[in-house]
Amino acid sequence: LLAMVDSSVGGKTGVNHALGKNMIGAFHQPRLVLMDLDVLATLPAEEYLAGFAEVIKYGVIGDHELFEFLDRNREKVLAREEGALRHLIARSCEIKADVVSKDERESGLRAILNFGHTVGHAVETSQNYRMRHGEAVAIGMVIASRLAHRTGLCDARVPERVEGLISAYGLPAGLAALERRPSAAALLDAMSVDKKAEGG
Repeated sequence: LLAMVDSSVGGKTGVNHALGKNMIGAFHQPRLVLMDLDVLATLPAEEYLAGFAEVIKYGVIGDHELFEFLDRNREKVLAREEGALRHLIARSCEIKADVVSKDERESGLRAILNFGHTVGHAVETSQNYRMRHGEAVAIGMVIASRLAHRTGLCDARVPERVEGLISAYGLPAGLAALERRPSAAALLDAMSVDKKAEGG
C-alpha cells in the first residue's frame, strides 16, 4: 500500500545508509506502474496500516476532503473495501503526481511531500531501520504538527486532529511507542545530516 500511494510515483530511488535514510540515490522515472489492489488482501495488518501514514500525509498537505474521507470511512478502509481503497490510492497518486510534475528534482515545492519525514527518518535511523517507514512517518507527522502549532503556523486543533487520525488507524503517535526511545540529541544529530536540512 505504501508503495502504491507514495514510492511508485515520483521516480526517486534511494538506499539507506548508517548516517541516514535515502542518503544515496537518483531520480529515474518508471515507464510503467502496475497496481493490483488484490495484492492488498495479502498484506499483514501491520504492513497495511503502515501504508496509511502516507495517505494521511496527503490529506494534511493537499486535500482536506481526503482527510475527512479517511476519518468518516475508517471501518470500510480497515475492512479493505475495494471502492474506498481505489479512491484513497487514486487521490494520493494524483496529489503526489501534481507536486512532482511541478518539481521533479526536489528543488522547492516537492519539499511538502516530506511532511513528517524529517523526524520520521531520524526515528528510522535511530532504530537501525528495524521499524516500518509508515510507523516512523506517523510519529514524525505528530511531532511536526506539534512544532507547527508551537511556532504559530497552525492552531491547536491541527495537531489534535492529525494525532487523532493517526491513532485511529493504529499507528504510533509518539516516541513512547518505541522499544528503544532515542534521546532528543540523537534525533537532532540524525536530522542535521538529513538531505532536507538547511541553515543549521
